[in-house]
Amino acid sequence: MPLSQSQLAIGAVGELLGAQLQSRTSATTVDVGRPQTAATGSTGPKFNLFLYQVDLDPHLRNQPLDQGQQPPLWLVLRYLVTAFDTNRSSDSADAHRLLGEGMRALQELNFLQPTVAELADNPQSLKITFDETDTELISRLMQGGQDDPYRLSVGFQVRPVLIAPGEPPSYAPLVRSVGQPEQEGVAVIPVLAPQARGLDPLQFEAGDTLWLAGDWLDGATEVCFGSTCFGVSAQQEGRIRIRVPADTTLSPGSHTVAAVVPRDGHLIRSNAVLGVLRPRVTGATPGGLTDEGGGLFSGTLTVQGDHLGNADDDIYVAFCRGGEVSAMVEGAGVADQQTVTAAVSPQRPLAAGRYRIILRANGAQALNMPEVEWS
Repeated sequence: MPLSQSQLAIGAVGELLGAQLQSRTSATTVDVGRPQTAATGSTGPKFNLFLYQVDLDPHLRNQPLDQGQQPPLWLVLRYLVTAFDTNRSSDSADAHRLLGEGMRALQELNFLQPTVAELADNPQSLKITFDETDTELISRLMQGGQDDPYRLSVGFQVRPVLIAPGEPPSYAPLVRSVGQPEQEGVAVIPVLAPQARGLDPLQFEAGDTLWLAGDWLDGATEVCFGSTCFGVSAQQEGRIRIRVPADTTLSPGSHTVAAVVPRDGHLIRSNAVLGVLRPRVTGATPGGLTDEGGGLFSGTLTVQGDHLGNADDDIYVAFCRGGEVSAMVEGAGVADQQTVTAAVSPQRPLAAGRYRIILRANGAQALNMPEVEWS
């Protein structure tokens, strides 16, 4: 997501709504502002969009984009739409016909997934719903009186609109562990109904060997991570062993993990437990650095490794120095998941120096933090 441009999201929503209304109705123009101003502006038929209130979405108030980041502003934008005929009147039959066109267009839009930079990757689609708009509200917004007459209008809201925080996240290096020692021996217990208890280790990299603990897992032939399944390589009492291939196509992040046991000609799955595939970082290379003055540089950073995430995954790259995050930018993955590109914009350049790079993809953080020289 172009997070640095999300601060422009409020204006972008108004422009998007105006473009959609104009393309879906017989209106020739769409003004944005107070209805009183539109009544003295260009001739119609046209709509006027008046943003009269901005609320914080109570359902997403403390919801971050990724664990460790500051929660963004999740906004609810409330609009009034007013229709004007060719004589700039909002009370004629022609104006009422146009208002009906606009209501139908908004109802058809329902959910919006915009492509403009300020809104392109809003984590949720923009939802358009109509609000109750009584005469008291409209009169108050129109300010009443002979100079500012009451105008028939319809209220609606757009949510959730994201404005990302400018503060760096509170990412920290991960603590490594040698894990539990493997046990020797194989025991097969002839019982039914496989039950999974947990994966060891819970977080792993491609190529790692894992143990799935549980009850009645005897005879399990494979373990499935979502819809991707791997064969069982060994079995001990209360657990089975699998190896995640180094070339697996799994994306990084959380996956549901279940054992598959054949019983009487049927394949029975156990309950699902959680497993987290970590991205693996092997290096990072700055490129195209531009001196923005004052010891600040913009440019790109290419992170190398495997299972870093593809174009559809949520990837964040953090520049760390002195144990603190100095900057956090979005990363763009590719189909083979072997590189991620992150851009430091000229609008928010980064001070010259040496930085450790933290990469997170779909909520999973890479263990390795390569050091780069940003200058």
